[in-house]
Amino acid sequence: MRYLVTVLHRGSIAQAAKELNISQSSIVAAIDLMEAELDQQLFRRIPAKGLVATDLGHAVGARIESFLDEARILESDLMSLTGSPSGVLRMGCYAPSAPYVLPPILKAIRAAYPQIRVDLREGDMQSINEMLAEGVVDVALTYKRETPERQPFEAMFRATPWALIPATEQLAQAKTVSLADLSKMPMILLDLPGTRRYFMGLFDNRDLAVDVAHTTKSSLVLRGLVGAGFGFSLLNICGPTDRDGSGGYVALPVIDAEDAPRFGLAYSASSARSSLVQSVLQTCREVGQAGAFSHLIMADS
Repeated sequence: MRYLVTVLHRGSIAQAAKELNISQSSIVAAIDLMEAELDQQLFRRIPAKGLVATDLGHAVGARIESFLDEARILESDLMSLTGSPSGVLRMGCYAPSAPYVLPPILKAIRAAYPQIRVDLREGDMQSINEMLAEGVVDVALTYKRETPERQPFEAMFRATPWALIPATEQLAQAKTVSLADLSKMPMILLDLPGTRRYFMGLFDNRDLAVDVAHTTKSSLVLRGLVGAGFGFSLLNICGPTDRDGSGGYVALPVIDAEDAPRFGLAYSASSARSSLVQSVLQTCREVGQAGAFSHLIMADS
């Protein structure tokens, strides 16, 4: 059943086999067996396209996916009846923020619920939303900005943008910067789904033009380019090492960036029924309330 659902989501046997880490022949055999059991065709075999789901295949897949979600919740709840919540929690995380927000959360989960094992998946905001919608993850640490309106979401903090300025620039000696100050310099843009629209929108809202000199999908490469003096950049979450100049740049608050997105935990309505997920949600609330993320954001945000 998991094989069939994965093929439906990925659109190909090859991609499903890669995700599940099994052979393509195993997936074909499972689908053949299910079609034989139902005495119905769930996929059409089309040359050069592989398997294409029939209407019945989509309907059966939806029922199976719902059943698998319920089975996971039941398994977790049954295991929790014997004591503290236990089982596997599948957690997604927006990749650029992972090094900063994951450690305190994982430490708290391990301390409070040693029987919970966390299976981590990283991605951009678009892929995180897809993972939630497809049931690949139970919860995800991400920004509210790119999640569907009806998606359950618990905010932990607001992430006001920081500007990363090469240490060789005179502006790096300031305590804060404005968008007008930044618009006079070339920009290194983090170009992931949702980020270009957001960061460029900050300047558009103030009728400012900005010269994007380079784009990258890696926050690590971005920091390297800024440190080498190729231009400034913007990020919503910065750690202490971003502010001490050790990387050849400093992070300064952007005083007139009015759009500060909420960062928190998104989850599905079905996963919220699990005692395991509820325990983790409560842990994340407590971590946030204890100020674990205060060093990542501006004091007045």
